[in-house]
Amino acid sequence: MVDKSAFLGYTLTREACEFCEGNGSMVEKHSKVQLASQIAVGDIIPPKQNHSAEMGTDKITSLLIRFSMPATFAMAVMASYNIVDTIFVGRLGGEAIAALSISFPIQMLFGALAVGTGIGAGSFISRSLGAGRYRDAVSAAGQSIILSILFGLFAAIAGLIFLEPLLVLFGTTPEIMAPTKEYMSIIIGGAGLIMLIMILNHVVRAEGNAILPMKVMVISAVTNIILDPVFIFTLGMGIRGAAVATILAKIVGVVMLLSYFYGRKSSLKVRLAHLRPCGRIILDIYRVGLPSLLNQVAINVSLVIVNRILGDLYGYAPIAVMGLLVRFQMFAFMPVIGIAQGVLPIVGFNFGAKKMERIGEAVFKGSVAATVLVTAAGIALYLFPEFFLRFFTGEDELIKVGMDAVRIMVLTYPLIGMHTMAVVFFQGIGKGTTSLFLALMRQFILYIPFILLMPRYYGLTGFWLATPLADLLSFIVVILLVSREFNRHGILLIRWPRSCCRIFP
Repeated sequence: MVDKSAFLGYTLTREACEFCEGNGSMVEKHSKVQLASQIAVGDIIPPKQNHSAEMGTDKITSLLIRFSMPATFAMAVMASYNIVDTIFVGRLGGEAIAALSISFPIQMLFGALAVGTGIGAGSFISRSLGAGRYRDAVSAAGQSIILSILFGLFAAIAGLIFLEPLLVLFGTTPEIMAPTKEYMSIIIGGAGLIMLIMILNHVVRAEGNAILPMKVMVISAVTNIILDPVFIFTLGMGIRGAAVATILAKIVGVVMLLSYFYGRKSSLKVRLAHLRPCGRIILDIYRVGLPSLLNQVAINVSLVIVNRILGDLYGYAPIAVMGLLVRFQMFAFMPVIGIAQGVLPIVGFNFGAKKMERIGEAVFKGSVAATVLVTAAGIALYLFPEFFLRFFTGEDELIKVGMDAVRIMVLTYPLIGMHTMAVVFFQGIGKGTTSLFLALMRQFILYIPFILLMPRYYGLTGFWLATPLADLLSFIVVILLVSREFNRHGILLIRWPRSCCRIFP
């Protein structure tokens, strides 16, 4: 008869053997074998690879800096890339900027699938690691990879077949059809790469590694910035060259992420067996992630409605202005999103570990930091709108319309930080439906009625007023829902622990 312990020891991974051999004085032989077997089959994480345990023990301020700073820096670089990309394309004329504005919500449809899958998987992985369910966590990482590949293939095939009708549906006018079609024919072909890089970044952050997603986003963005002028101007490809540069940059990022997962650096050891669909995990991913997906779709619908109305009533110039406003907003909100990405795994892990006080501290400090940063950006845009607009265009008509629009739309920027942290809080505790509702309140449920109503009384100015009005009313709802949920879990909302009042250590 084969000795069970000998057989088990023979089949252990290298990490398991090293761990057992280095702890002989701490545990008995039977316990070592049992622990090693758990590591070998993936029930627990070897101590040297456990990036996540610190989320339940380290100081919240330190964790926020460690997780949010890389994400914020990476987001700032990505925002800079979007701005530089628009500057290059803007040299081709106002029609080219309008083409990017039309293309943006289509790309966001790809992003909607990616964000929904990534946030759902990230929340599931963080909660699983917090509760000690490593096998579920690594399986969720595998599900994320196969889902992103399948969605990418579907989006590419469907987009290539129905490209022109899709562009018309999204508000493309005859004078900008040609440049929009040139750009999107390339972007749609690389939809899978765009989705894969977004999803895997969420997964990596969920295991407690905030540095790699930053490196991936920075390197991808810098690659794009370098390639843009080469393909647009040097090779004379125009707006098509901007799309080619984007896809090549995404290839670089995807290679980095896949190398991480299939190498020896990740604590989530994804293998081919983990790519086999698991209905239970997929359902849990989309229980949390579907609201985020639907939220992104709702944003796209809002942009399509706005673009179509603006195109029908005012021509391509306001469409171009809206495209610039979206990019300003992306730049201003990037620190908020970066902080939110740092808060999400902290909330998810500590909710799984039943450490409610740490959740409240993370949400509070994240809200304060996000509010300070986004308010500063709003003040700069309000005081110097012409300065920022002239980076993208020299057309007087666009600048005139844009100055009024910018000064109106930044009025409620100080409310965005707390709103975003509230959305992330509900995602982290697994309440995707509430998270969706809060996001839709601001970007769809209130925004669309204001978009349809306000122009009747205030003309073009009514379009710009719709955003701050929706922000203000949705902020009131955020305060009510977060207060109720905090009370339910015994999290202090007003009387914060003394440590929470120190934003910096």
